[in-house]
Amino acid sequence: MLATHNPDSLRIQFEIDIQAPPAKVWAKMATLEGMNQWLARNLVFEHQVGGRFEMKGNLPGEGPYRFTGEVVTLIPEEELAFTWKHDPEEGTAWPVATLVTLRLVAVEGGTRVTLTHSGFEALGEAAGKNAYEGHIQGWTIAENLNSLKAAVEAG
Repeated sequence: MLATHNPDSLRIQFEIDIQAPPAKVWAKMATLEGMNQWLARNLVFEHQVGGRFEMKGNLPGEGPYRFTGEVVTLIPEEELAFTWKHDPEEGTAWPVATLVTLRLVAVEGGTRVTLTHSGFEALGEAAGKNAYEGHIQGWTIAENLNSLKAAVEAG
């Protein structure tokens, strides 16, 4: 997996090649059952533009988390994008949402999937930088794209 983050624009980007055609990769993104295999187990994801997104869980040493948002782009076999807002059940929510975009591009031997998380600058300079750095760590630890690759390539 290739990571190409940009601290100047507070843009997180991961890229992975999966040995399967875009249709097979999309199949793991187009249903809640498929997304539960690689994004999160307790996910709410309504697969339509304007559909609701919610992910919650517990981070060891940090406690519970909750992210909410809505689907903003849904182009089969090409792109899935949804807003992403820290929205804890207790505590202070982010004032604005960021954006997670997953793009699929056919390449020789399969599909290149690029995950981009952007929009942290809207949180303000200090909060945006902290959220950006925390999410680099979070996406890295979660290994979501590696889990997507394993789920797709397993059949």
